[in-house]
Amino acid sequence: MAEPTEPVVIAEQGGLVVAEHGGAVLIIDRGNGPTEIMTYLLVVITLVFGGFGAVWIVHTSTDAPSSVPATLGASLLLIGIATAVIAGFLIGARRRTRQRPLSTFTPVAVIDRTHRVYRDRFGRFVVPLDQVRFTRRMQLTSSSPKLVAVTPAGTHLLKRGNPFGGGIGRVDEVLNHIVDARPN
Repeated sequence: MAEPTEPVVIAEQGGLVVAEHGGAVLIIDRGNGPTEIMTYLLVVITLVFGGFGAVWIVHTSTDAPSSVPATLGASLLLIGIATAVIAGFLIGARRRTRQRPLSTFTPVAVIDRTHRVYRDRFGRFVVPLDQVRFTRRMQLTSSSPKLVAVTPAGTHLLKRGNPFGGGIGRVDEVLNHIVDARPN
């Protein structure tokens, strides 16, 4: 029977995908992190500037005495509308990235179950599978942990989690289970 050309998803959390392709398990980062963070910031700016702008325009149009000129309110509303449009483009870009086939992404690491080895993003041998563990580590600049592979050769960063894209979830447990499973 022919091997499927597209990897089969085992687990997915945010932009991190664990997929099976034949005897290999691919760890794929879709690279959504910066887009997710920027989208969040733009939505906040949209709500703040657009909201204040709309309130000021309504307030000045009701003939109530106001120390805030209507042009300031209109300017804030325009900033809110502009950031909403940009956020919409980013949301569309993220949606297109999620719809791309997994085979178009380069894996950040490969668990080669056939040869029982862990490989890096370039396909180079790193260590045998019994010498690798996957774990979460805290990041100094984020409330979300990062996913790393710990080997005797060192620690290898696989994915920086961010709170706006769903973090890394329990992908470390899934990967450790895959590593611990013995072939039939």
